[in-house]
Amino acid sequence: KKSHMADVLKKSLQSEVVSVKKRWGDEVKLSKASPSSATYPLPIGIERAIPRPECAEQFDVDELKLKLWIRELQPSDDAVRVEVSSDFPALVCESVATRVFEVWAGELSHGQGWRLEAVLEWAEEHFAELLLLESACIDMYDGVDTSGMTIRRYALVDPPIDEDEDDDSDSELEQDEDEGKNNGDCGEGEERVSTETDTAAQLCDERERLERITLAAEAEADRQWREQRRREAEELGEAGRQPTTVSKKQQQALIKEKQDKRQGARLRKTGSRANKFDADAAGKKANKKNGLLH
Repeated sequence: KKSHMADVLKKSLQSEVVSVKKRWGDEVKLSKASPSSATYPLPIGIERAIPRPECAEQFDVDELKLKLWIRELQPSDDAVRVEVSSDFPALVCESVATRVFEVWAGELSHGQGWRLEAVLEWAEEHFAELLLLESACIDMYDGVDTSGMTIRRYALVDPPIDEDEDDDSDSELEQDEDEGKNNGDCGEGEERVSTETDTAAQLCDERERLERITLAAEAEADRQWREQRRREAEELGEAGRQPTTVSKKQQQALIKEKQDKRQGARLRKTGSRANKFDADAAGKKANKKNGLLH
């Protein structure tokens, strides 16, 4: 029974992996354990290089490499792991992996397989949201788009490093200087916290702005579609909207006309014998030499 169950789980996992590979093609890479391993083919990794979607054009990022690891055949949140192999700051990679793992665990709780395709699709739809998880790693600047318009752009950078300077001294003067430095450090720390808070607020506002733009674009596309359908209906007119009906008399006439065309219509009742040429009646006489009528 265990062997049969293992075969069923392997086929289920293989089916999902094939579906992911078929949908995204070259974006997906697979990795698995060596055939000599006792747990072959586990662990298995499904990596997708998610290209930057249109909703994240303002980020200086080309793709997000997300790798889903599976360690056991039985689907559960204890059997999976998420890894981000993109060239991002370590803090961003860790936060993105944690967020995707939470989503994956939620999908697994439904008990409908590994949900690989659903997780990778969710990551693509929330591309910008994942990159904005760590406000300390976001560097905002003004850039120019392809049309020459000035836009706000975002770059992923390593978070600032805190440098503490502690000088030990026996003299009171040096202690006072140290206290002054510590007070200065506190001031700098407060200023840094304030800056990070402002950055987080700006990122939150930007996220809301992007959501509003997306909703407005969808509404505009729907409006244009409805307007196009309305124009087509107006061009068709009443004749195009209402089907033409044929009365019974017209139907019978059409049927009879078709039958006449198939059978043919006889024009005269007399036969061909009645049309035979009568030389005497026409006053023609035969030539004695050649017998021709003239």
